[in-house]
Amino acid sequence: MLLLVGSELGFRALAPKGTRAGLERFRNYLLTGVMRGFEARAYTNFQRRSPNSNSFGFLDHPWTRARTAGVPRIVCLGGSTTESGNELSSDGAYPRLLERTLEQRTGRDVEVLNAGISGWTSAEMLVAWFLILQDFAPDVVVLHEGVNDVLPRFLADFQPDYSHWRRPIQTQATRGLERWLVRWSSLYVYLRFRGGGAPDILEASTDSSGPKEPLVAEGKLPHETSLVFRRNIASLARAGQADGRQVVLMTLPTSPSAEVAESWRYGIEENNQHLRELCAEHGFLLVDAAQAFRAHAELDEQFLDLVHLQVAGNQFKAELVAAALSDWLAGLSPEGARPTVEATR
Repeated sequence: MLLLVGSELGFRALAPKGTRAGLERFRNYLLTGVMRGFEARAYTNFQRRSPNSNSFGFLDHPWTRARTAGVPRIVCLGGSTTESGNELSSDGAYPRLLERTLEQRTGRDVEVLNAGISGWTSAEMLVAWFLILQDFAPDVVVLHEGVNDVLPRFLADFQPDYSHWRRPIQTQATRGLERWLVRWSSLYVYLRFRGGGAPDILEASTDSSGPKEPLVAEGKLPHETSLVFRRNIASLARAGQADGRQVVLMTLPTSPSAEVAESWRYGIEENNQHLRELCAEHGFLLVDAAQAFRAHAELDEQFLDLVHLQVAGNQFKAELVAAALSDWLAGLSPEGARPTVEATR
């Protein structure tokens, strides 16, 4: 017993400060089951849970379903390229920059809700719209996703609900004696951490170990597997449009210099083309950010990787969306864009 106590005290005294911070994060995971700012959710698989997220599970300021009279409301829905993607987190994301840009241009308050979640595909976006976001009665819905739906297409035996790839998250807080050890022993937490640590959200929610799609080796993907993305986006966009909302589809720009498998670029461009075609067919507003970035070579240096951008790059996205909404904004009345829908609480 004295040996154990001595080992614990010695570890606490000698452990570097950086190690201590990492162990505290891992201890929190063992006690709560919350993975690096994410938690499992019943219908959207996972959402945010951190000091910087709101009660609805999004990395944004607190939301209320009730509308403020005369203040237009915009919901931006997508993955990490909507949620954040750079060192400023949601402050450097295009939805926050869009809000500031619109307020500067119009001289009136505008509310932009950032409903992006890192790792979400169009499937989670679709569910989130019908179960969570439509209750906020936005005037405008901006859909911006094109990369996360590519990964499940890398596997053979493709299923249109992504069940060949997506897995329910199974995390559980420690119990009994182990919970006591986690609370009081940093050495025990360290030994557990060396055994693997907390899983990454992608690791916890997907399984990519199955047979690979043969076309990946050629830098391509089966076209028919891209139709799931088109179906999901079309279903969400048509529902919003039928409810009187302005729907905006924004294509996803990519870095021309990022070193990635060509199948990634192939899949993203297929998704971008689906967005263009849906806008032409259904009258949604198109923000072709992919084309706009290609036309401005100086923006290449804004990419952090294949799809994520520094703040100035996201500001360019915000300006593109603001420009697309200029006619809509010009038609706003002092009372707001549309009658407020009384949402369920």
